[in-house]
Amino acid sequence: MKKINKSDIEPPELSSYRAVKPEGDWDGLRNNIQRYKAIKKQLIQDQKGLCAYCEIDLALADEQVQGADDFRVEHFHPKKPHDPPPNHALDWKNLLGVCTGGNKSDVIDNRFTTPDHSCDVPKSSHNFEKVILNPLYDVPAFPRLFKYIEQGKDAGKIEVDLKLCPPHLQKKAQKTIEKLNLNATRLKRFRASVIKHFRSRFEKLTRSGLSEDEALEELAEVYFDLNQHWPPFFTCIRWYLADKAEERLKEIGYSG
Repeated sequence: MKKINKSDIEPPELSSYRAVKPEGDWDGLRNNIQRYKAIKKQLIQDQKGLCAYCEIDLALADEQVQGADDFRVEHFHPKKPHDPPPNHALDWKNLLGVCTGGNKSDVIDNRFTTPDHSCDVPKSSHNFEKVILNPLYDVPAFPRLFKYIEQGKDAGKIEVDLKLCPPHLQKKAQKTIEKLNLNATRLKRFRASVIKHFRSRFEKLTRSGLSEDEALEELAEVYFDLNQHWPPFFTCIRWYLADKAEERLKEIGYSG
C-alpha cells in the first residue's frame, strides 16, 4: 500500500447525483453507466493506475483485450448498512479504486485465483477504519512503510519495515497485510516476478559498465515519472531500488 492523493474536486457526476438524492445508495449511482465510468476514470487517474490496496495495475479490457476489467470501486468505510447521514456510499473521500482481488472469473490477464483472495474481498463489509491503514490519510509519502523478501520460498512476501515504519503505524501496517491478505499466493508470485525483472535489468546494466549506484539511478529515473502511471507494485520497486528510489522520488516532488 502506498499513499494516495485524491482530487479535491470530485467528479460532477457524483456531486450532481448526491444533490438530487442525498440519501441515495451506491447501487442507484452504479446503475448509470456513464456516471460510473466518470467516477472510475477519476479514481484511476488519481491513483495513477494502481489498486489502492495491493498496487497491482488496474487492468482494463478493450477491443483488443477481452474479458472484464480488473477494477471495482471500494468504500473504505462500508457503504452498508446504508443508514445516512453521513452518507458514506456517496462520499468522494471514501471511494477507492481497487482490483477484483482474484474472485472474478472473467477478469483479464488470468487474475482469477479463487479462493486465494485479497484486497476488498476479505475486507468485505467489515469496518476496519481503526484497524488498517487508510491510504489517503495514514500512509505518508515518506518514509516507505514496507519491505519484501527477495528470494527463496517466500520471494515476494510483503512485511512491515520496522526500521522505517514509524512506531505508531506499525500495528496498523501489520494488520493491513493480514486483513487485506496482501500475502496472497497470487500477489507474492506477481511481486517475485517484479523483483526478478529488476534484478535482471540491474545485472544487465552493471555488466554494460555502469556502477551499481548508476544502474539503480537509471532504473529509478525510468520507472518513477510523474507524467505517467506508476509501475505495478510501486512500493516493491521502491524498496528494491533503495536510496536511489528515495532520491528520485524527492527530486520529482513525489507526494503520493
